[in-house]
Amino acid sequence: MYLSELSWLYSEQLIRFFAVGLCLGTSTVVMVMYYWLVSKGTTDPSERNIMHILYRILRVGMGLAIFTECSSLLYHFHVDNYIYWMDNPELLVRLTIFVVIVLNALAMQFNKISMWLGPVIAGGSWYAYFFFSVWIETESTYGVLVSGYLVFLAVVFVVLSVLRLYLTRHHETRQTSNTAVNAVAQ
Repeated sequence: MYLSELSWLYSEQLIRFFAVGLCLGTSTVVMVMYYWLVSKGTTDPSERNIMHILYRILRVGMGLAIFTECSSLLYHFHVDNYIYWMDNPELLVRLTIFVVIVLNALAMQFNKISMWLGPVIAGGSWYAYFFFSVWIETESTYGVLVSGYLVFLAVVFVVLSVLRLYLTRHHETRQTSNTAVNAVAQ
């Protein structure tokens, strides 16, 4: 079956939107579940199984995203040669963010990055990747866009660090008060 160039582009974009939505949704559920487990203090085997299933879904979405990014590069190389790459900072930032996502996923898979920093990079990067996949024209340069991405990651880092600190301290306080109540009851 032959696809025209425009049909190939639209099919690639449709699959990319699906893949980005799948990855963004799954990443959000994983982050919420991770911080819920942090606040709870323990992880049951069933919760661990759910996290593994979610990570598999995320890997499927990442595979689709890799396919669509490669097909996008092939399409634009075929149609526009290299001019599209050099004249499109949004594409370059999207590819940069995607490389960060893939490297972070590999680092988390092989335990090369801590479990409090990995979700921050993954979550912030998926939201930024979604932004650059949907909002195509920003009229900015590559440096400004990368700086904005890094500032966004810093904000996500601060917010999630404060949340983690609150949840772990709240859990410790709750455990201390439960222990005190149990000691008084006996």
